[in-house]
Parts: sequence; C-alpha cells; structure tokens
Amino acid sequence: MQFALAFAPVLILIPVLCFLVPVLVRLMRPSRSSELTVEWFENFHVSSYAPMRGLLAPDDFQFLRRQPGFDPSLHRKLRQDRLRIFREYLNRLVADYNRLHSLASFVVSQSQDDQSKLFAQLLALRFRFWRSTMQVEFSYLLCRLGASSISIGGILQQIEDISQIALCSPAKELLVH
Repeated sequence: MQFALAFAPVLILIPVLCFLVPVLVRLMRPSRSSELTVEWFENFHVSSYAPMRGLLAPDDFQFLRRQPGFDPSLHRKLRQDRLRIFREYLNRLVADYNRLHSLASFVVSQSQDDQSKLFAQLLALRFRFWRSTMQVEFSYLLCRLGASSISIGGILQQIEDISQIALCSPAKELLVH
C-alpha cells in the first residue's frame, strides 16, 4: 500500500508533463527573423481565426444526429476532421502570436523613447496568452476524449491585443523583404 502511495505523484506527474511539455515548446518557440516578412505582415488578419469558433461547436453535430439515417461513424469522422483542422488553426495561431510578439518586442527595442510601459504590457500579454493557450489546449484534450466544445474567446482576444501593438506603422519597415 505504501509503495503505491509513494508512486502516485509520479503517476500523476508523467501525464501532466506529457501534456505540458509540447505546449510549452510551441509557446516558447522564438520566431526567426526570416518568418517576419512583408508578405506575412500584409496578409495577417486576426479575422482569419474566426472559423475556429464554430469548428467544434455542438450545433453541427446535433443537426447531424437528427438526420434520418444518421450513422455514428460519420459523426466520428466529422469530429476527427474538425479536431484536426482546429489543431492546425491553433498551431498557426500560436506561431502568428509568436511572430507578432517578436515584431512588437523588436519595435520596442528599436525605439529611441522610453518604452518600459509598453515592454511591461508585452510581458503581461505574453503571460495572458500562455494562460489562454493552456486553457484551450486542456479543453482540446478533453474534446478529443469526447467532452464538449472549446471556448476560444480568450486566446482570440490575446492575438487581437498583440496585433494592435505589433502592426503599427514603424513595424513594416523592420521586416525582411
């Protein structure tokens, strides 16, 4: 009995680490300067992430269940496809956030004026984004296990906030052409 109790923390810690490590690696991956191009800057729009809101919403799945001849395998396939698409969106969102944060940090570092307040704001935004991403990742994991939909309002607000800082006028001149 004592042997099992001694290893209980280890048995809990291993799955937690398996969840956290890949997420933290994605979150802390620095953007390379080659990723900050004028083309990316001109094509970036926060609105491109709006479809994430409906991908795993229960409405489509409930509609499918009510149809005559409903096939549970079709439901599973649709859910798996949408989970895969959601994952791709989320990976791209995190990469875009990292680019925007790098760009904003670079703009702050190149400024002649005291930007300590803006730097502090960027740091706070980074931590809020990490928290929101962890919440979405955990919800995504639960969704993969069959739980309900995922709320992404927080993470979309975080990328909106950083984009307002990063996409300022002097930023474009600092990008790779």
